[in-house]
Amino acid sequence: MISFDVSKEWVIRIPPGIPAIKKAAEDLSHYIGLLQRQAKTLKQPPVLKAMSEKSPDAPGAVIFLIVRQETREKNGFSWRVGKEGIEINGESDRGLCNGIFDFLSALGFAWTEPDKEALPPLHTAKEYALREGYAYHPSSPDTIRRRLLFGREGPAKKWKSLILWAVRNQIDTLVFSIRSAIPDKDVKGENFFSKSFQKTFKKIAGSPQELLELAESYAMTIELGGWDLSLFVPRRYYLFNREIFRMDGGKRDKEYNFCPTSPDTIKLLQSESAKVFRSHPEILVYHLWPDFGHEKAWCSCPTCRAFTVEEQNRIAVNAVADALAQVNPQGRISYYENPPRKGDIEVRPNLFRVNCLPGEAGAEVGGWFISNG
Repeated sequence: MISFDVSKEWVIRIPPGIPAIKKAAEDLSHYIGLLQRQAKTLKQPPVLKAMSEKSPDAPGAVIFLIVRQETREKNGFSWRVGKEGIEINGESDRGLCNGIFDFLSALGFAWTEPDKEALPPLHTAKEYALREGYAYHPSSPDTIRRRLLFGREGPAKKWKSLILWAVRNQIDTLVFSIRSAIPDKDVKGENFFSKSFQKTFKKIAGSPQELLELAESYAMTIELGGWDLSLFVPRRYYLFNREIFRMDGGKRDKEYNFCPTSPDTIKLLQSESAKVFRSHPEILVYHLWPDFGHEKAWCSCPTCRAFTVEEQNRIAVNAVADALAQVNPQGRISYYENPPRKGDIEVRPNLFRVNCLPGEAGAEVGGWFISNG
C-alpha cells in the first residue's frame, strides 16, 4: 500500500499561463490543507509555484502538474507517485483537472452530491492511504465523455453548486437547453443566453454569465440541447399550417413532436435551427431528441405511416443536420434511438446516436448525468 504523508512541506508546481490549471491547483492545495488540519500537522496548505520559478524543493514533497495542451476534446490523464514526489499529467487543461480530482478520489475524498463532501480517514498519525499503483485514462475514440444536462426541473439557484460537484466528479461538459439560448435576433455575437432567460435567471440566482465563467475556469466545454427537437417547429404555426404537426387518431395534434414528412416541416426545421447555429458558432455539439416522455409519439398521417417512429425521427434529425453542416461543418448532433436500426434511412455523417437518455437506468454508465435526477 502506498500512502500520502501530510506532514511534509508540499509544493505544487504548475505550468504558467493556463488559468484552468491554476484554479484546479488551488483546489488541490485546499483539500490537502483539509487533511493537514484533520491530522493536526499544523502545516500550511501547499504553496503554488510556477515550473520556471527557481527555488529549492524538498525531495519527495513536490506535486508536478503537467499538461500537453491538446484540445479539450482530449480529456485523458495519468498520475503516479515516485521518490521525487507526485506527478499528475493531463492531455489538456481539462484532462489535468480530471487527473487532480482522480488523485483526490484515490486519497478517499468523495463528493456524493452538491455541497457535500467526505474526507478520508487517517491511516496513521500523519499518513493517508492512497489507491495502489498507477492510474491512467487515455483519450480514445471509445472514451466516454461525461456530461451534465441541466434539466428543466433543476432549481437554477443550485446550478453553481452543481457545476462544482460536476468538476469534482470528473464531468467534462455542461449541456444547457437550447430554450435558454435561443437568440432574440438571428445574429451571432450576442450573449450566450437569451435575454428572456437572463431576466428570469437573475431573479433567482444572479447573472447566468457567472456559470459560463465558472465552467471556463475549470476548462469545461459547453453544449446545447436535450429534448429540444420540437423547438424548431414552433407551436404558433398551428394556427396557420396544421399539416406540419403530427396526426393522431385522424386529427392534427400540436402536442409532442410533429409531422416530419411534410416539406413545410423540413423547411421550418432547417430555417429555425440555422438561427441557433449561426448565433452560437462556438458550440460544436448539439443534442436533439424528441419531446420528453414522448420519444415514440410520432405522426400517423398517410405519408408518415410508411415509416417507423425511428425512421420519422431520422428524417427530422437529418434535416437539422443538413442545416448544421451548412452553418458549421465542424458541428455534430446527437440523436436518440434505442435500439439502433439498420437497413433503413441512413443518418448524416455529423450525427451520433444516444441509446440511453439522461435519467434512465444505465445513463450514467454512458456518461450522462441530469441535474434533476
